[in-house]
Amino acid sequence: MSHFVVVIFPDTAIASEGNKSLYELRARGMTVYGSAVLGKDSQGRISVLDRVADSSHATAVAALIGALAGLPAGPLGAAMGAVGGALIGMSADLTDRGVGRQLAERVSHELGSGKGAIVVDTDPEEVSAFETRMKALGGTVVYSR
Repeated sequence: MSHFVVVIFPDTAIASEGNKSLYELRARGMTVYGSAVLGKDSQGRISVLDRVADSSHATAVAALIGALAGLPAGPLGAAMGAVGGALIGMSADLTDRGVGRQLAERVSHELGSGKGAIVVDTDPEEVSAFETRMKALGGTVVYSR
């Protein structure tokens, strides 16, 4: 079982600091099945600034990234983006968790121009330490399930 967390930061530089903290937590033993650092430019395009995947474990991170990329094309584009994200080596179990397009739309809305985000798929027992660390850096947890 894993736990999916999305944290929004005021800008991509702080999101990068959050990512460094995530790497430190991993070095200390935190289980990370998959993670991504995202940024949104002034034209509303979402880009992946960094990504980590444990290919031995199914994760929804790539499916969310794909859905976010497909949002400008509408629901069908988001669905196709999620499929594309899953095909790049990770599973699309967002649907199994009841997340899907609604989460992608929420993250896209919360991830305003110039902001950054970290998406992580981790062990439920390690969520609290991760969230505490991200909040200390100025992050806002917008999804945790």
